[in-house]
Amino acid sequence: MAKFDSIIGFEYNSYAIRAVEVAKSGGEYKLVTYGTQALESAVVEEGFIRDAERFSDAFLTLMRDKNFTAEDMVIGVNNENVVMRYASFPKVPDDKLRNMIFLQAQEFMPIPVQEMEMDYLVAGESVNSDEQEMVDVVLVGARKTMLEQLINVFGAAKKSIYDIEPTSLALCRSASVANPDKCYCLLNASDGIINFMFIKGDKIQTVRSIAIPEKHYDAVQKMYKGEATEDEVNEAADMLVSELNASMSYYSVQHPMDPVDVVYFLVDDKDFSPTADYISNSIALPVESPSFYASMGGAMDIREYSACISMAIQALEG
Repeated sequence: MAKFDSIIGFEYNSYAIRAVEVAKSGGEYKLVTYGTQALESAVVEEGFIRDAERFSDAFLTLMRDKNFTAEDMVIGVNNENVVMRYASFPKVPDDKLRNMIFLQAQEFMPIPVQEMEMDYLVAGESVNSDEQEMVDVVLVGARKTMLEQLINVFGAAKKSIYDIEPTSLALCRSASVANPDKCYCLLNASDGIINFMFIKGDKIQTVRSIAIPEKHYDAVQKMYKGEATEDEVNEAADMLVSELNASMSYYSVQHPMDPVDVVYFLVDDKDFSPTADYISNSIALPVESPSFYASMGGAMDIREYSACISMAIQALEG
C-alpha cells in the first residue's frame, strides 16, 4: 500500500512538462495544485532528455511557482522509447505465466528485449480458432537508457519515483471509470507516436501504436502545440483519420460483436473541437475530447491533466 497522503503525477514531451499534486483524505481525492512549464528547444528530443540541467530548471520552476510540496512522484511517458503490443498466449497456471510471456515477448517487440524493462497487463481471456484457452495481455517495454535518465534527473531534484508507466494506460483508466459500459477507441498522439487503444468497459481489446509518418510529423507537432495553420491542421487530421480507419478495420475483424460507440480524442490543448468534428464527420462516429476529472478542477478546464491525475490516484490507491 502507498505510504503517502499526496503524490505528484508528472508527464513530459518535447515542448512542455506538466504535473498535478493529488491528496487523499477521508476516502476522497483532492487536486492540490497543477501546472505546465514550457521546455526550451532541444531539451527533450526523441523521448530522451538531452539537456538535464535545463530540464531540471524547468521542473524546479514548476514545483516552486505552483507550490508543489509532495516528495513522491509517478511519471508518465509516451514516446518512441515506449512500446506497447497486444498479444495472446496459451493459458497456463498463474505462477508460470510471467516466465512464458517474457520468454516469448521478443516475437512481438520491435526493440531487443534486453534493451528494455518489460512488464505486462492481463487484459482478459479468450479462445482461439482451435478452441484453445488463451490469456490476452498488453506487453509494455521501455528503453532502459530512458528510464535511467529519468531516475537520475529526479534523484538530483530530491524526488522519489514511485512508478513510471505509459500515459496511454493511465488515460485508459480515466476513460474506463467515466464510461464503464461503452466500447470506445482512445486516440492519443504525442512525441513521434500515435496510440489507438480499443476498450470495452475496463478490458483493453486491441492496441495499435505507430510512428507518426515523417512527412506529417511537423504538422502534428504544430497542431498539438496550437501553432498550426489551417492547412497544417487539416493535413494532420487527414492523417489521423486514415490511421484511425485502418485501426478500426483491424479491430472490427477481431471483435465483430463489439462495435465502437465513441472515439476519445485525447489532446494537450483545451480546445480541439474543430479537429474532433472533422474526424467525426470523416468516420461517422462521435468523436469527443472529454475532461474525465472535470469535477476536480472546479471552474478550470483540466482535461490536459487527465493522465497525471489518473497516475496519482492509482498510486494513492496502492
